[in-house]
Amino acid sequence: MNLKNKAIVILLISIFFISVLPTVSAVDYSIPSANIDIRVYDNGLINVAEEINYHFDSSANGVYRDIPLKKNQSIENLDISVDGAYASYKVYKEDGKERIKIYLYSDAAKTKKISSGTDVKLTIKYDFTHVIKIYNDVGELQYKVWGDEWEEDLGSLNAVIRFPDDKKLEYWINPAYSDAKAEWTNGSLHITSPGVSEGQYVEARAIIPLSEFSSSTPYAQHINKNAADEIRGFQEDEANSQNFLSTVGIIVDCLLVLLCLIPLVIYYKFGREPKTGYQGIYEHEPPTDDSPAFVNALMGGLSKNIGELDQKAFQATIMDLIDKGKLGVDSEEDTEFTKNTFLTIKSTDGLERYEKELIDILKNYELNGRISLSYMQDCLREESQARSFQDRYKNWCINFKNDYLPDEVLREYFDETGSDYMSFFAIGAIALAIVVGVISIFLNFKGDFITLCFAIFFAIVGGICLVLPSGIGGKYTLKGKLYSEKWDKFKKFLKDYSLIKEHPPESIAIWNKYLVYATALGVADKVYKAMKLHVYDGLNDDYYTTNSLFMFYYLGGYNHINNSFSTASSTISAANNNSVGGVGGGSGGGGGGAF
Repeated sequence: MNLKNKAIVILLISIFFISVLPTVSAVDYSIPSANIDIRVYDNGLINVAEEINYHFDSSANGVYRDIPLKKNQSIENLDISVDGAYASYKVYKEDGKERIKIYLYSDAAKTKKISSGTDVKLTIKYDFTHVIKIYNDVGELQYKVWGDEWEEDLGSLNAVIRFPDDKKLEYWINPAYSDAKAEWTNGSLHITSPGVSEGQYVEARAIIPLSEFSSSTPYAQHINKNAADEIRGFQEDEANSQNFLSTVGIIVDCLLVLLCLIPLVIYYKFGREPKTGYQGIYEHEPPTDDSPAFVNALMGGLSKNIGELDQKAFQATIMDLIDKGKLGVDSEEDTEFTKNTFLTIKSTDGLERYEKELIDILKNYELNGRISLSYMQDCLREESQARSFQDRYKNWCINFKNDYLPDEVLREYFDETGSDYMSFFAIGAIALAIVVGVISIFLNFKGDFITLCFAIFFAIVGGICLVLPSGIGGKYTLKGKLYSEKWDKFKKFLKDYSLIKEHPPESIAIWNKYLVYATALGVADKVYKAMKLHVYDGLNDDYYTTNSLFMFYYLGGYNHINNSFSTASSTISAANNNSVGGVGGGSGGGGGGAF
């Protein structure tokens, strides 16, 4: 899978996870606890007393409480009291609910809103009509002691429901996956929960014998049907459904864990390298006469795929052209402390297409017939220039691969089968993780959070496999393994200063070749240091002044090319961050909650 496709997949994953992130209230507050007291009267009326404790970590104007109302239901005898702040309130009757808006103040004159660090206890008392249902055979209370429309998590919940008679009733707590516990004590139903997450609820449901109600129940709903068996059936179905979903969740959790072993299986079957029998400890000379770009492409690592070029190949090709005498090097004072390095085009005769294309890229930064590397870096601070450079560089890499490492040639050195399987697994893993994650978010069941965690972990495993370089899942062929081993040993030799001292090359030409290949392999600084110590006695040494390749490195040309790539990337990154937003990307908007 190419890098563009991988980037698209990663972008889609990021959009998904961003879309499911919760919104953040403008007021920073929490609800440590709530105490709910509900009394059911024999006339069908219920009285509710809610004690809700708030802690504010920022200043706030107040809070609101929404009470949903079904057909014929109403709130009566409302009473509001507040400890910890001065308060006033307003009631707004809206379609399907009643909103109580409580304004909180830090002063008796009610001119200053509450400040950060304030603890407030809000008590709301009211009578609620037509909540109790009276059927032909039983009465029923079905009541959410904590609703699912709160914008913040609740720390702990304590609720008690007092019925007309002390006789123990048949009751249930919904949803079945809730952490809430219920116990019948002293003729009342006591409900506790260690916490209720935003978007979740705790509901109590009880069958009440008709004998507990008076002959007149004007505040209850009257429904002409038998309902006891139907209620029990609903609750049994809910329990069975939750048991089934929980079992499926456990199975899915185990399956996701087992599927994480697939990358290891792929590596074991397709990624283990063949044995070559090569016994060399070091290579003191370049193992082959391939171009530095070709060597760079076939030598993989943790940063790129086998068969792909990186900027080291671009730099090494420039230095190879200097070594061949196709590019000249000179410099002049730029400032008191820096020099401007120039390249001059001496000849393009006999060059390969990729070498001519590289020179064409550099020619865009000519000043008075010379390629100025300082000017190149300055140009790349402009967005259009940076994008043009990156596009031409990418095309240069693609054209080189098409000309010198087409698929049929690459297959002689590298088997991509395991890498392809790793990519297929990654895409499948991410898709499966998204499906499981969505189900665990929107289809609540006991253990859904654990399943969501497994899904996220599985998506991370898939994401890692998606960006792994091809050398992890794939493997070198016997020919490719021998090739890479020899070049690795040569790289090891170049990195070991003591070995170069012990086995110095016989001519300056070989030192230059060392520097070119060291650049392709990413260890140019090691060879440059050795050249300075072993070849050149001082600034007046003729070898020093006549060796263009050494001068290119010494005068900062190598670093200029490095910095040019970095400058182009930084310019494009900054431009992307300052781009025009799409539809829906504007500031403002928001929602409601504490205010």
